[in-house]
Amino acid sequence: MLYKKVMLELKSRIDSDEFAISDTLPTEKELMAEYEVSRITIRKAIEELVKLGLVEKRQGAGSTVIGKTMVGSMLALKSTSEYLVDTGARLEYKICEFTLMDPSDEIAEILNISKDEKVYFIRRFKLINGAPSVYEDSYMPMSLYPKMNVMSMEGSKYRYLEEELGFEIEGAIQDFEAIIPDKHMCETLGVSPKKPLIQVLSIGQLKDGRIFEYTKICSRPETMSYKHYLKR
Repeated sequence: MLYKKVMLELKSRIDSDEFAISDTLPTEKELMAEYEVSRITIRKAIEELVKLGLVEKRQGAGSTVIGKTMVGSMLALKSTSEYLVDTGARLEYKICEFTLMDPSDEIAEILNISKDEKVYFIRRFKLINGAPSVYEDSYMPMSLYPKMNVMSMEGSKYRYLEEELGFEIEGAIQDFEAIIPDKHMCETLGVSPKKPLIQVLSIGQLKDGRIFEYTKICSRPETMSYKHYLKR
């Protein structure tokens, strides 16, 4: 669709250095002339950018840039909030489920615990500038978090571990796989069940060797991308 093409081109310009947070996009009239399309096409493109949390329409002030696509590097382990710190984007956390459960054989093996040990299962999603952007399922061994509660996960997980618990994080082993989103994921992220998404499987390890989490992370491709420079 034509408006999608215009939206993607504008999104690319927003993510570049052409626009900074709080800058105003060109007027509808200017964009119509630049892309040689109708006003309806421009308005639909802008509406898509609003849904992605990249642009905000303000009465009498045009369309203002309020965010940029989050780009993750595979060279360093960072939280979502750390990736967004320089973008000016607003990050919110929503907890869908917080339960204590018996681990499956697979989860127990990954976390390097016995099947008799309980694990926390936390399902949450993250909104960037009000747009649901990241869907996250985490399994965390109860023995490491005797005082964990729902409020502990209503912010940066790494900040909680490092600043409140005093843990030293070594890093994480991460695998990438393509998945078909389930119904809840589609409803939460607003994605099509017919379009595969990239899911990151992350096994976090402390400097003392203990596994502190096994997390499955799925992001809307329009709001999160991974880039890596490979040197010859």
